[in-house]
Amino acid sequence: MLTITLAAVLAVLGTGLVLAYVHKANTRAIEGMQAVTVIVAKTDIPSGTSAGAALREGMLASQKLPASSVPSDAVRSISSDLDPLVTSASMQSGQLLLRPTLVRAAQTTGGVAIPPGMVAVTVQLCVQEAVAGYVHAGSSVAVFDTFPVKGAGMQRTCDVSHQVPAFTAIGTQILLSKAEVLSVGIAPQSTPSTTTSPGTSALSSATSQGAELVTLAVSQVDAERVIQVAETGMPYLALLTPESHTHNDTGPVQLFKP
Repeated sequence: MLTITLAAVLAVLGTGLVLAYVHKANTRAIEGMQAVTVIVAKTDIPSGTSAGAALREGMLASQKLPASSVPSDAVRSISSDLDPLVTSASMQSGQLLLRPTLVRAAQTTGGVAIPPGMVAVTVQLCVQEAVAGYVHAGSSVAVFDTFPVKGAGMQRTCDVSHQVPAFTAIGTQILLSKAEVLSVGIAPQSTPSTTTSPGTSALSSATSQGAELVTLAVSQVDAERVIQVAETGMPYLALLTPESHTHNDTGPVQLFKP
């Protein structure tokens, strides 16, 4: 009788656990299928349009989508803090409004919103140099430069590994400790070109295969540094969070010694 009683109790407990698991699984599935409200572009929206104005003018509208298909950074409603923010890039009809695409109001020139006192400069980067595609408009990044310490040339291509001449001293140094990304685009297909700068040998620019165009908001001085690095060095981005710590280096960190 004791054995039969224990078997019956275990059977009841096992059945209860199975039913509880199935119930939780069903609940998760139902939650994923439940509709959530998101903001979607009803018409094409130019860059620099404020979220509040777009909503009032009917360019933005609420739409219900399955929760499982909605990204975590999708805008659910235009709240008072989002109302004055503007789109950092043009939006197409039917496009989901994401929070990183809304930035503070700034002067809009050439289809991109530029913060007051800043200039926009674009640099072409390979995917790995642009943090594997995780960099987007509104991101904060640090810019690094890898360069020949002794003036030797470097070859940059996006479809193969970076190459440097044998027995060449190479260093890496932070260029900008923090910069705002205005936009990110795919570089058009082109053939590699070769440029020569004073004091260095010929440098082969990155091919456009797997390349991205990242536009940064920087000061004039920083723009000059970014342009110089893009032409003579090897720029590299690091994605920042509010808790990230970056600082200017006192000197280049030598990676390879002759």
